[in-house]
Amino acid sequence: MRIPYRTKLLMVMSIFTIVFIAGCVDLGVQPIPGSIDYSSQIKIVNLVSGAGIATLTLNGQSLGTVDFGSEIPGSGSTFLTIPSGSKTLNAIFASAASSDFQFAAATDYKGRLFLVGTAASNELVISYQRYIWQTPGSANGQALFPADTGQVAFFNGSPDAILSSVTIDDTTTIEFETPLEMGDVTAYMMLKSGNHSFDVLYNDSLHVTFDYDLVAKGRFTAVVYDAVASIIKSTVFIDD
Repeated sequence: MRIPYRTKLLMVMSIFTIVFIAGCVDLGVQPIPGSIDYSSQIKIVNLVSGAGIATLTLNGQSLGTVDFGSEIPGSGSTFLTIPSGSKTLNAIFASAASSDFQFAAATDYKGRLFLVGTAASNELVISYQRYIWQTPGSANGQALFPADTGQVAFFNGSPDAILSSVTIDDTTTIEFETPLEMGDVTAYMMLKSGNHSFDVLYNDSLHVTFDYDLVAKGRFTAVVYDAVASIIKSTVFIDD
């Protein structure tokens, strides 16, 4: 049976259309990955006044022990990379009842989990610092780490001290935007790299002082902690 002329023309046009569309397909496109890595980076700090050493377990995985006023992984160690999402941190204290802390690890964020309060009443506070891909020296992190500049933030881990200001090198006093109560943290303050003295005013008339060498392109968190009756203490943690 002969195929009508009009039908032949439609068939030819259809073939050309199929060939044209096939030629437009970008064969260099990467396939969609089967899975995406959703992760966070953390350190955990034990600032629970009067509770002593804490033995930590995260979602059933043992992390080890952390002394009062210290962090895990320890100072100078890289932050712990964990899957993001809902987590349970169990802390067994040497001188207090064990506690379970529920939190959500935010995807692509780096920060610290501070255990604060007292042996009788304690809680977990999360302080995020930056995205994990904003590393020093990278294109994404370049703006965060100016040359010849060190940066320091102040965190209040004391249950009964309220921080109101810091005097730097005995010359410059910076009033905190709002007084820092337990669990509060300031934004980073940028200072010329090198050794500096810090005098933190708390409870209107009391002081805690310390010196620290802020390295160029380094970021740090200065922590004030413990109960006033036990003598307020300070330490500085390396962020970057």
